[in-house]
Order: sequence, then C-alpha cells, then structure tokens
Amino acid sequence: MENDTIRFACNGCGICCKGRLIPLTLDEARQWLQRGHEVAVVLEAFDETTWSSEPRQFAHSAQRAVAVTSGDAQIRVVAVLAGNALTQCRNLGDDGRCGIYEERPLVCRIYPMEINPLITLRPADKVCPPEVWEAGEVLFTDRVVDPILADQIERSRQADRDDAQAKIALCEAMGMNVAAWKGNALAVYLPDREQLAEAIIRYDRAPVAPKGLDWKVRVETPALAQRLRQAGVALDDQRSTGYIFQGL
Repeated sequence: MENDTIRFACNGCGICCKGRLIPLTLDEARQWLQRGHEVAVVLEAFDETTWSSEPRQFAHSAQRAVAVTSGDAQIRVVAVLAGNALTQCRNLGDDGRCGIYEERPLVCRIYPMEINPLITLRPADKVCPPEVWEAGEVLFTDRVVDPILADQIERSRQADRDDAQAKIALCEAMGMNVAAWKGNALAVYLPDREQLAEAIIRYDRAPVAPKGLDWKVRVETPALAQRLRQAGVALDDQRSTGYIFQGL
C-alpha cells in the first residue's frame, strides 16, 4: 500500500516568501494596506465548460466566484487579493524571519497545505528544499493530522467564499472589469495602494452588491477566443494596459 504520510519541518529558508503573490482574505488585505504594502488583484473568469468532466472543481470554484454578464453570456469571475511579494515579501527581515509572524496571513499559516481541497499536496511541486520533507512532525496522512492546521485551512476556504461578493464589488468600483480565462492566463492588476485602501473603506461604510455587468475577458489563444465569442462572451479586443496579462 502506498505510504501517504508527509512530514514537514520548515528550515526558515524564506524561499516561499519570494517571487510570488500571497493570497489574502479581505480582512488581511486591509491590514496589508495599513502596513503600507502593495496589494495586487488577480481576476479569472470561467463557466460550466471549464471543467466539463470535473463537477467538483466547478462547484468549488463557483462558491468563491460571482456570476456576471459578459456580452450575451453569463460567466463567473473570481477575484484574488494578493500581497505583492514578486521580489520578496516586505515583511521578510534581513535575518530571514517574518516580521509579522503572529499576524501572518492564513495562507502562510497553512503552508505547504493548499487552500483548494482538490489539489493534492506533492512535495515535488513545492519550492522548499528536499530536506524539509525528511523530518519534522507528520503533516498529512490520508487527512490533515493537526486539528489547529485543519481549522486554519477551513477558515481560509470559508473566507474565500465569504469575501467573493465584496471583492468583485471593489473591482467594479475601481474599474477593474477585465478577467483572464481560468487555466489560460491571469489578469493581474496593481492598483494604487491608497486608492484601493479608500475603496475598501467606502465599501465598509456602505456595502453594495456587485452589479455584475459589462465584464470582459482577455484571451490570446485563437481557438479559445473563437469558442468564447461563439458563446457570446465579450472579449477585451482593445488589449487594455490597465493590467498585466500573464499567460499560463
């Protein structure tokens, strides 16, 4: 029988704090901005055809998305608020230690576990050095072993669902209404920190539901673009420069 036991002992190398965007809950994004750090916004769109043979993946994604209108089509959009650590996390000290360890985001607390319950934890897919998987506490067998870790993972997933409407409403308020197609690319916005912070404050004072209108999708794969056009999806043919289009 295959041994599914996974051990993990962080060695403090800091590699997981560099060269990435760090997913944040809405509340964590507020704190991130208050510290004076930048928050990126990643937009991905999808519909039922994205996982035609994987209904569980669609159900998971739909719970963290908002239904919107794009042209003549109904699609769903996921917004991810993420701490900008493309060089390295601003909270990583010169000594390699986290400067906000007690207040670090949930995604950092649960690392190397995944927020998505349908993604299998595979050490080979992680950036950590091999030795961290050779010792330490048992992290995972056929389930998460540590009840505290299991609770943090569930809190992270619940926040993903709870924040979905608010994040899309914020995007609409700031004119961020072009998404990439899930699995094909990412649309990454780098809004002005103060403007994003002000938009969140306005939302907190008077929460509004997202309108879900006039959304567009950016696609550069001809076959996918043709399929989406035929489905009535409005494409961003103007190639807006308001975001970074990162193909996958």
